Amino acid sequence: MMADVATDQSLTTLLERTWHRFLSPHYDDVSISCGGTAALLAANDLAPEVAIIFAGGESAAPVTAFAAEQHLRWGLDEEGVNRGRQREESAAATMLGTVIRLLPFPDAIYRGDRYLNDDQLFGETAPDEDDLAGRISESLGLSDAPDPEIRIYAPLGLGNHVDHQHVFNAGLAAAQRGWNVWFYEDLPYGLQLPSHDARFRDLEQQGINMEIAALIDVSATWRQKLDAIMCYASQLDVIFRHDVNETSRDEINRVMQSYARAASLDGRIVERYWRLR
Repeated sequence: MMADVATDQSLTTLLERTWHRFLSPHYDDVSISCGGTAALLAANDLAPEVAIIFAGGESAAPVTAFAAEQHLRWGLDEEGVNRGRQREESAAATMLGTVIRLLPFPDAIYRGDRYLNDDQLFGETAPDEDDLAGRISESLGLSDAPDPEIRIYAPLGLGNHVDHQHVFNAGLAAAQRGWNVWFYEDLPYGLQLPSHDARFRDLEQQGINMEIAALIDVSATWRQKLDAIMCYASQLDVIFRHDVNETSRDEINRVMQSYARAASLDGRIVERYWRLR
């Protein structure tokens, strides 16, 4: 009975807003991090929007050796990288019931010579990109007065990927302007608990204090979330390489469900959200 009550309360909290917009730094981030929540919204006829922020594609700048290495790992060269990733995102959106919006910002690996290895990609953002979060906000209308009927879902920045940091900063600025913003835990980066703890320490040092906004029970849509994750065939071996021995559905389900149950503290399968305190 207690689990049923908790589920009802979490769903009521989720549906408090009429419009729902998820900010996804790249193709796959929302499906993996909060696909269960997105599917719940779709099941309640709310048609959540997933805005892929860095969807500009590999043609935005000359391809560096580092970017070419990523293409090789993804196995998408013949089809065209951006076209292949859009195809995967479209398949995942069909599974979840989301509406995709593509923004023109190029992925970090296509922004010239700013990020040429993993240490730079998961390090400090380039100094000449200080205005990028602001441009993202403007493109999404988040620089305007807040709309009380909209909830924004932005990445918390676990794992410290530079693109996730930029989108987090856009979400943070929106929250500070009064928008209703829930910050989701970036997965699978969050599966590595040291990165989780390091991120919260970093935020606290910046004077940014977070509290839990909601624990959304996604038991009913967990299968859909897994279906969506498995759509990203080009990415699974790369992004789950630290977490599973093989990128089978069963193994991905095992590590993801373990994380989701631990987040709930009572064994439910949840997706956890944060907000500014």
